[in-house]
Amino acid sequence: MNEVQNHEEPTDAAVMGDDAESMAPVVTAILGTAIAAAAKRAGTADVAHGVIAGLRLLRSAAESEAGYTMGAAIDTAIRTRLLVENLSALRTTGSAPVPVPLPEPGPGVAIASAIFVSAAESCLTVNAHAEDNGPLEMAVFAFSTQLIQQLGGSPDWRDLMRELHRPSEPRDDRPVEALPDGNTIH
Repeated sequence: MNEVQNHEEPTDAAVMGDDAESMAPVVTAILGTAIAAAAKRAGTADVAHGVIAGLRLLRSAAESEAGYTMGAAIDTAIRTRLLVENLSALRTTGSAPVPVPLPEPGPGVAIASAIFVSAAESCLTVNAHAEDNGPLEMAVFAFSTQLIQQLGGSPDWRDLMRELHRPSEPRDDRPVEALPDGNTIH
């Protein structure tokens, strides 16, 4: 009895599906490392501002590379994540949640922001090597979720939008200097 063997090469569609799934642990590891590092060096309010700085970079980089529509899509994804959180709280408590005000930045905001901006840059690098924008989508979702966790609830959308749409701080080209505790900021 003759058996027919299938020797077809895998299609690109099958590979692309696996690519997005294989990038999820990378994005998760990048953000998890950033959270741990920032939590050691800054308070909760500063970590929240650091997460916002990371989201700002993800959004502005996508908008500068892909245009206004991509920036608006990221805004929509962030807002949707906040709405899901609010609807979940409404279902659980039976009352509409009050927006959490964005805290005032503290003394650790610069270091927390540097950590999360670096994490966002790493996520953008992973996204550049992916077949689609799956890693970027995962990063936006993960950063948004982390912001909600740091604040203990969803912030007011208008306040968050103001923070996300303000220009990023300019970087300088000064040489790397060691801080008094021996750490360096690159």
